[in-house]
Amino acid sequence: MITRKVIDTLYKKYSKLPKSPDCLDFVLLFETVAAHHNINIDIESDTMQIGSIDQASPFHSIPLSRIHAIVPFEEWVAVVLHSSIIFLNKKNNKVSIHIKEPAPTLMDRLQMWMHKD
Repeated sequence: MITRKVIDTLYKKYSKLPKSPDCLDFVLLFETVAAHHNINIDIESDTMQIGSIDQASPFHSIPLSRIHAIVPFEEWVAVVLHSSIIFLNKKNNKVSIHIKEPAPTLMDRLQMWMHKD
């Protein structure tokens, strides 16, 4: 089960890009989820397209150079980016996307502190 703690751990553990997109486990994608999600990797344009995500979505086509990690779970495969994680289901074409909330700035925290009731 993927919990908030697991998601936070993914962001923390894969906070940096790999040395090269070649270090990513693209084979895992093709062995587990490619059939359900119509995944296409274009080396020339440095992109990965996920067919199960609408073409109008910014998550449909992702630059390979922006992928931090590809992590398998029991029912899902996570594609970890800097500020979001795309979860692709292994058994069907379900997709779940987590978008990281930005940390409050110093001004935000001061405003919250000043407006406490």
